[in-house]
Amino acid sequence: MKFIIHRGANEIGGTCLEVASDTTRIILDCGWPLEDDGPVTPPPVPGLFVPGTPPQALLLTHGHPDHIGFISDITSNLPIYATVPTSKMMLAGSIYAGGIELPQERFQALPFPKAKEDCTSVKIGDLLVTPFPVDHSACGAVAFLVEHCGKRIFYTGDLRFHGRKPGMHQRIVRELREKLDLLVIEGTNLGRESTGLATESAVEDFAVKTARDQKSLVMVAFSPQNLDRFVSFFRAAMRTGRTFVCDHYMAAVLYLLHLPALPKPSAKGQLRVYFPTDRKRVEKLEQESRAAAIALDEIIESPQQFMMLVRPGIIDAFNRDLPDGTQLLFGMWSGYREKREWVQAQTLIAKANGGFMDCHASGHASPEGLFKFIEELAPKRIAPVHTLAPQCFASRFPKIEIIRERMLEL
Repeated sequence: MKFIIHRGANEIGGTCLEVASDTTRIILDCGWPLEDDGPVTPPPVPGLFVPGTPPQALLLTHGHPDHIGFISDITSNLPIYATVPTSKMMLAGSIYAGGIELPQERFQALPFPKAKEDCTSVKIGDLLVTPFPVDHSACGAVAFLVEHCGKRIFYTGDLRFHGRKPGMHQRIVRELREKLDLLVIEGTNLGRESTGLATESAVEDFAVKTARDQKSLVMVAFSPQNLDRFVSFFRAAMRTGRTFVCDHYMAAVLYLLHLPALPKPSAKGQLRVYFPTDRKRVEKLEQESRAAAIALDEIIESPQQFMMLVRPGIIDAFNRDLPDGTQLLFGMWSGYREKREWVQAQTLIAKANGGFMDCHASGHASPEGLFKFIEELAPKRIAPVHTLAPQCFASRFPKIEIIRERMLEL
């Protein structure tokens, strides 16, 4: 079995990997680089982005652009495997956020087991692929175990251990401890200064404290595709007696996922929906939540009763009626605050005597979390990806072979 890093070593994002036998090739992710200032071009993968025999399949760990960005550049009609939740997140993102669309005629659904269900494998050529659900800031995220002729490669994709289901990785450890020939693992937070809150529960608690201390509107900013973050803020609203107001994008995500554990918008419940006038209208995705619609006038009249999901355009919609003392909890990477639209939003909130605070936990594992995971798995080899500090693995694990080449034969 051959393993190739087409892109993603010594950088954040841009991950594109290949696993191949003598007769079968599969590609794992094909994303945009996140920190590349030059022209963004896909890696020269034969049969995918440059001439050559096409691989048998592309498999996606989750729907973030740094893992799926180059789908539209693929020259062949190969099947694309992803979990159903990932396909739904990509659909919502393509409609409301200009995201990458997953061609439905090429989509192949991957098994996505619940907590107490066994993982199910998929045979692609002579490679056996098993998806394992992982904790990440993207609904439906998985890692992949690839097996062939007694050899095992495990690719983590993006993961963390501090979300709303922090024990998800224990199934991986239970089933794969001391059984991996190669662990391909992300290291986004290696070599970086620790920022933000430590856990998703801490995000919820910080939001609770803010909502209790403030007598005005509490706004929250996060991606509607980050389901953990939605649950954290929604729970904070419930704990403080506030009604949570989401937008049409978040309501569409809830409708598409249709998970029993998630709240449903209701005119008399604790989840209402604000429909911006300039939104893209999709009747099927709006019809169930339209009865829960709320106007800005109702929020302005009693701002202390609400916690509201916003983006810069929604803040602009308040015009000069932004409630005095409005607080915004920024539930995304703090670097996004430097974008022009968020700088303008901060100015508007400051003019309303409000505050703008970070309230975010990383979607990626801490260094110590990663190292503990590796110690528990005890792999024979490690191939670092999605990191600017691959040397951290070598210094921490001197007895484990660290793969520095972009190609490895097992």
